[in-house]
Amino acid sequence: MMTRKELKETLELEKKNYPALGTAGKSLYAFLCQDRDHYVYKYIRLLRHTEYYFERKSKNALYYLPYIFYKSRKNRLGRCIGIDMGEGAFDRGLFIAHTGIIVGSAKIGKNCKLHGQNVIGSNAVIGNNCELWVGAKVIGPARLADNITVAAGAVVVDTFEEEGITIGGVPARKLK
Repeated sequence: MMTRKELKETLELEKKNYPALGTAGKSLYAFLCQDRDHYVYKYIRLLRHTEYYFERKSKNALYYLPYIFYKSRKNRLGRCIGIDMGEGAFDRGLFIAHTGIIVGSAKIGKNCKLHGQNVIGSNAVIGNNCELWVGAKVIGPARLADNITVAAGAVVVDTFEEEGITIGGVPARKLK
């Protein structure tokens, strides 16, 4: 179960992925200009708070109200910017470059990078430090080892156990 300190550390780590939000001045500028990074990071922040209260609501009914509050805000913003993901799918270090992302009840490791128009289906398992380029999809019970790059437009339906490779194509196969 994530502590309040771990939540804060996770949010600070993930905010570093967005240079446009580095300082208070840059954050204000991004907000005033309606920069994409502002809205994507706001979504990630709401996602992390939703996860925090989701874990606690079964232990104490008082956490149910903040859970509903954050989940409704996350879902509302997600519909506006084109992101749909449930709680608990991603480990720390999530980076979303562009929107148009749908994530089922998958399990994704640390430092995942999504470059937009991605679909990660239910039952998929993705390792640490994986990167999905524009239009890449991981569907079915596919499993990816650590440090795998999925090329743009690839459709992954099989398991790839070899670490540090690049995969691509329809259906995806090892490229290098």
